[in-house]
Amino acid sequence: MRRPLGVVFDLGDTVLSLDSIDGVAGDRRLLEFADDAAGLTAEDLNLAAEELGRETMRLSDESMRQQTWQSFNRLLCETLGITFTVGYAELEREFWNTAMTFVPCEGIYGVLDTLERNHIKTGILSNTSMTGRVLEEELAKHNLAHRFSFVISSADYGFRKPHSRIFQVAVRKMDLEPRDIWFVGDKLEYDIKGAIDSGLYPVWYNPQGKPNDAGYECLEVRSWYELANKVGALCSH
Repeated sequence: MRRPLGVVFDLGDTVLSLDSIDGVAGDRRLLEFADDAAGLTAEDLNLAAEELGRETMRLSDESMRQQTWQSFNRLLCETLGITFTVGYAELEREFWNTAMTFVPCEGIYGVLDTLERNHIKTGILSNTSMTGRVLEEELAKHNLAHRFSFVISSADYGFRKPHSRIFQVAVRKMDLEPRDIWFVGDKLEYDIKGAIDSGLYPVWYNPQGKPNDAGYECLEVRSWYELANKVGALCSH
């Protein structure tokens, strides 16, 4: 096991945990900006979004291409005849801030302190339909935005993990060799597979103790305290 020179983190359920989501509340907020709601309620919009979402998520997983929240909702709302007085970038932020509540994963501040003390670079690479700007704003709410040198959202690049293209962006931003970068995430099929295929050292954050059904060779940690101790021990040698 090599001492890392850089660590790239997944975001959802790795750095931040989704505490609650209320899609109807988010859609209700969107309709406050509607010039013409086409007679639809927030509940109507939410049901239509769920139906379209099942189709687009299947296609995204098959192709490893990322549809953005903005393009998804433009397709959805224009199909339904809903028009707005503001742009979709502003609607994205309003939906996120209304519908989504996140909390930092336990121990994340401590592991980031360990990495900082040992001059190890950090970044984020996330599969999400939301832009990196929205993710950075969420991180800032928890005093975490300044802890990462970059935030990569698949929405801004068109490819999703585990596609190697988006991992290559992270490697370039780290300005390190892939073998010197640890990639940490909670999803075997996206994070660990992608890291292995791209030559990064894979670290599986697995606080729930799920089985490694895919049989990927990786470092498994059950808590951030465990990872901090491993990094600290490597850096002390």
